[in-house]
Amino acid sequence: MIYSYFASLNQLMDIDSLQDSNTFNIYNLLNMKKQIIFLALILTGLTLHASSVSYYGVQKAGKVLAGKQKFYSPDGKFKIMFPAEPTRTEENVPTDLGDIKMVMFMYEKNPSEAFMVAYSDYPESSISGQEPYALMESSKEGVLNNFGATAENVKKYKIQNYPALSFEGRGTDFCTSYLLVLRNNRLYQIAILKAGQLPDKADVKSFILSFELTN
Repeated sequence: MIYSYFASLNQLMDIDSLQDSNTFNIYNLLNMKKQIIFLALILTGLTLHASSVSYYGVQKAGKVLAGKQKFYSPDGKFKIMFPAEPTRTEENVPTDLGDIKMVMFMYEKNPSEAFMVAYSDYPESSISGQEPYALMESSKEGVLNNFGATAENVKKYKIQNYPALSFEGRGTDFCTSYLLVLRNNRLYQIAILKAGQLPDKADVKSFILSFELTN
């Protein structure tokens, strides 16, 4: 399972030992999922020290509302339509601004596809006075560069009056549909990660486009 992999952030597999191509692809997808939660920290002037990440552990997520109602995170202050109950993890990511906590909710549909929401709070001094879309563009480039993907369908708009940036990333092995939302000093990452092809448009509509902020 993906979460046992998160629990061993400093114990990466030996790629050379993975002879089977399918196993190799699954390994790379797991590694991508592990790294993706840090990538939106790549903002202007912010240096990561991710090798010393502190792992908090896996927790059950908040209550999944009955029927077709949305998953609700009171602490995260968002709702979204996960396909099934996600698992919650926390990471402490050391940076030159101090430790930044990343909270992530993930549902792994199968070994080659995952649905994710993550958020982190930055010191207000690091956000104040900076152009929101420039910060999110920097985060987007970090995501795409990590797995050699090119950007498609980049859109800038607002969600409940907060700046948002959506894009698709198409790589040789992995693809993603991604949404970044900056609410004051909190950055949300909403994504579907999939091996081999872009996520289905129906999944993007039902999951990513269902994201909403709460009080």
